[in-house]
Amino acid sequence: MPSQPILGPSIADQITRVEGGLVIPPPKGDQNRSVQKSGVLDADGGFVERSITWRNGTQVNVEPPMPAAADIADLPGRWMYAGPLFGHFGHFLVESISRLWALDQLRGQIDGIVFTPKFQNRPQHILSVYQPMLESLGVDVKILNIEDPTRVETLFVPQQGFGMFEMIEGAPEFRDFINANAGRDVTPEGPEKIYISRSALPPARGSLLGEKRLEALLEDEGYTIYHPQKDSFATQMATYKAARYVISVDGSPLHMTGLVGDSGQKVACIARRAGDLDRIFARQFKAFKDVDVVTISALVQDWIPETDNRPSRVSFGEVDFGVMYDRLKAGGFITGTDRWAPFDDASRADLLSELALSQKVGFKAFAA
Repeated sequence: MPSQPILGPSIADQITRVEGGLVIPPPKGDQNRSVQKSGVLDADGGFVERSITWRNGTQVNVEPPMPAAADIADLPGRWMYAGPLFGHFGHFLVESISRLWALDQLRGQIDGIVFTPKFQNRPQHILSVYQPMLESLGVDVKILNIEDPTRVETLFVPQQGFGMFEMIEGAPEFRDFINANAGRDVTPEGPEKIYISRSALPPARGSLLGEKRLEALLEDEGYTIYHPQKDSFATQMATYKAARYVISVDGSPLHMTGLVGDSGQKVACIARRAGDLDRIFARQFKAFKDVDVVTISALVQDWIPETDNRPSRVSFGEVDFGVMYDRLKAGGFITGTDRWAPFDDASRADLLSELALSQKVGFKAFAA
């Protein structure tokens, strides 16, 4: 049985060369499954284990069936398998880039890299969206997103070098590649203090309950409220490189900050849901940038849609504003002397009413 790779030691030699290997994407017309039948088969039809992408001990992809000969396209040349190309920004930033470390070892030996779609939903559009980001991370070869089963003349399959949860520190080669390349040609430009907000995201995206109040309090402390989805990837990188103080709830933009930031930054991460995700981000920043993140685990209650049964990315976390003030003050992020008050019952009820109106669904307290 395959097992999740350990990324502490060097993985420099963990690249499988396959002659006439098959790159198999998920089947067209299928739904977005949490686990897909996709990856790489060798010339004899055997599953290449290094084509597995792992998440917290679970495979994102499992062995696909051998396609019919008539359905197989041919790709001449020498290529590197890069894994599944996610449409979700956070998973792209952690899982789709996880094999890029091998570009340093394969420089001058390959014609480009090949992804498979996470699922077959406008795969070329997804590639066009993320190609500028990939180039800013150091990809200077051709990039393909394979829609049909394809036999590749020579294929290099590197081990995953970065990932969610227990893989968040990355392998040494991955950290070296990112620190040498990520945002290298982007000039820092932006405010000194930013709060990375979720308040302007589409309605069905979770956040903090009462985030607008937090924004107002931080604006009084000199912070610029930053909505990264409104900017290009290059502008986002420039903003994160320029900022000396970064406050954010746990979310995808912090992964990007952790890739392009530097050791001189002060970073605070506020947990907006259960699961210790603030500490996961802290591990990433420490491993990549030697930054000690101020983690703020002050969750009082998860508020979830009435139609759901557990917290998720669409739930809203109620955080004790007083505890948040204490942590930010102790960490040197704010200077105000009036401790922030937690929500009273009336304020909470008003916020939940506003939330139900904007989300078009009522919210209930999650009972753990």
